[in-house]
Amino acid sequence: MLDYVTLKDEGGLEPWPPLEELPFVNVLDGNPVHEGRFDLGGFGMRTMAGVWQCTPGKFEYTYPGDEICTLLQGRIHVTEQDGTTHTYTAGDIFYTNKGETVTWVIEETVRKVFFIHDPDAEQLAA
Repeated sequence: MLDYVTLKDEGGLEPWPPLEELPFVNVLDGNPVHEGRFDLGGFGMRTMAGVWQCTPGKFEYTYPGDEICTLLQGRIHVTEQDGTTHTYTAGDIFYTNKGETVTWVIEETVRKVFFIHDPDAEQLAA
């Protein structure tokens, strides 16, 4: 069992590849830097869960898998392709579908717990 009542504050976040190098991200403004920790799975696996953090900036993101996340800290605005904008802060939860493209504007460094499932990935989480 993964208990994020305690795991959410655990350290171990490591630098992840620069957002500019990820094929599903287009940085639009600023220099957002992200880091994270996998508690289940890893990059390219069918199931992934962990904690992610990112500094302020603006980027377009096409989700590589279905994702549900809970914000632990920070403030973001997420704009859907139809122009609908949502503002999320600590405690908020939202879900996105694989292939959905949204624009993130991070006002304050954001930290979230995530669960991603990619039904098309070949590897199961270990």
